[in-house]
Amino acid sequence: MQEINLTAAEMFANAARFTDAYHVAIQPLCDKVHLTPMAVDILMFLANNPGHETAREICRYRGLKPGIVSFHIDRLVQEGYLERGSVLGDRRKTALRCTRKAADVIEEGRRLQKVFALRLTEGMTPEDLAHFRRCIAIFDANIARIQGGERPREEKGAEEDAYYRRSI
Repeated sequence: MQEINLTAAEMFANAARFTDAYHVAIQPLCDKVHLTPMAVDILMFLANNPGHETAREICRYRGLKPGIVSFHIDRLVQEGYLERGSVLGDRRKTALRCTRKAADVIEEGRRLQKVFALRLTEGMTPEDLAHFRRCIAIFDANIARIQGGERPREEKGAEEDAYYRRSI
């Protein structure tokens, strides 16, 4: 097993710093439209992820608590940025759709997201970014294994380990 010099605390701290920096980047938009960063996050998630239009998916993919998401969705609906609708094939679910009023917020939000991404990746080469994307893909696969209850690779034996290395 390889030695890991990155602690869980460092990983969590980095993820929190990423979120904090993103919220700083979108704060001018939040101030302009009088919405919280979380509310803008929800609008941007819905606009940028077609097919993921329920509160449950927002919670799942963004790692947010249902009560917080529900609070912000209610406010976005009340202020006319979102509307609720039915989900075809499952009347128990509620689809969230951005309204025309949200269009300018979404356009400016996407612009700010691009600027944030450019600033975040300053000094990285295309090769660095490609390597980073590969690392994220490996993290995603490993997270899925962890959440599925799969045993760590070192417990499985050399044959599966060799297969794992080829499949990455």
